[in-house]
Amino acid sequence: MEPKVIVFFPIYNEEHQLGALLESYRNLLKTGKVHEVLAVDDGSTDRTPEILARCNFCTTIRHPQRQGCGDAIRSAYRYALSRNYDIFVIMAGNGKDDPAEVEKLIDPIVRGEGDYVQGSRFLKGGYSIGLPWHRLFAMKLFTITFSLFLMRWYTDCTNGFRAYRTSILRDPRFKWDQPWLGHSYEIEFYMHYKTAANGYRVREVPVSKVYRPAANGSYTKVQIRDWVTNLKPLFLLRFGLRQ
Repeated sequence: MEPKVIVFFPIYNEEHQLGALLESYRNLLKTGKVHEVLAVDDGSTDRTPEILARCNFCTTIRHPQRQGCGDAIRSAYRYALSRNYDIFVIMAGNGKDDPAEVEKLIDPIVRGEGDYVQGSRFLKGGYSIGLPWHRLFAMKLFTITFSLFLMRWYTDCTNGFRAYRTSILRDPRFKWDQPWLGHSYEIEFYMHYKTAANGYRVREVPVSKVYRPAANGSYTKVQIRDWVTNLKPLFLLRFGLRQ
């Protein structure tokens, strides 16, 4: 039996890019490989809610006010589990990831060769366009640190384009709703670390990433303080201070 696959993207104030992004998801659904597309609108204050409301092929959960990407992910987890999906895919909500590459991520899971699949810009066949040099430096440094903590080599631990079995979310060793994980991106690195540390098969596949400036000229909502915060799960888990 083919596994049930849900693709999720968190979104906040992306009215200028959302229309094109939704159209690419329409094409993805037509392939039959994905059964539902879910957006979690994290309290957008622009026309994002209006655009999502007009889309009849994308399920939307709306947070009445901004809570953070971590809370958007947790909302998506609960939704996927309540509807018994087998594979959970997470993507960027600003058009950086290509929905046409979803099949590349889920394929190792469908074939029974992986449990957690990380998209990598830095494997052969992967690439990024418009990546600022200072972000590239931070990504490389973070990935080296992550790899050293687990004593396993990875090429790209900061790319939010990932797929994994929902059975991981049901594993009692994974406590992804703990308050100490906060409201930002910590939960993503918690999941990656715990998956590898608990013996699940972690794979990387090459993907693309296109960085386009937002209306305010920035390339990302990630701030310098977020890089420091993202290291927190690594230290706390590695030294047994949290679970």
